[in-house]
Amino acid sequence: MFPSVITQRDQDYHLIDTSLSQSQLKQLLTSNPYDIFAVVNEGHDQSEEDMFTTFLVLHSAEFDNRVILYDISRQAHTTITTEISFLSKGYIEFIDVGMVDRYPVKLYKRIDAE
Repeated sequence: MFPSVITQRDQDYHLIDTSLSQSQLKQLLTSNPYDIFAVVNEGHDQSEEDMFTTFLVLHSAEFDNRVILYDISRQAHTTITTEISFLSKGYIEFIDVGMVDRYPVKLYKRIDAE
């Protein structure tokens, strides 16, 4: 459903294990600022790549248990604030007029060549 590599800013970002605990995820985000991207599949068909939305994931100690997702693809320069717990569970949740929508999410990290 998700690609193993995405390209952003002329660099490759590799799919990372999302079975991280919340504290591990916080550490990953704070130690790699501007190097973690999230890809959300907003389509109902799991293979609809045109329904993928790419976000830069921003977190700091001041955000506590929240992250800001900065949209760089579909609705450029808009943001979504969500809980780290959702990212660690592998989905993003939107609540609108009592309806809850959940979309799968995967995280990507730039890996330096050794």
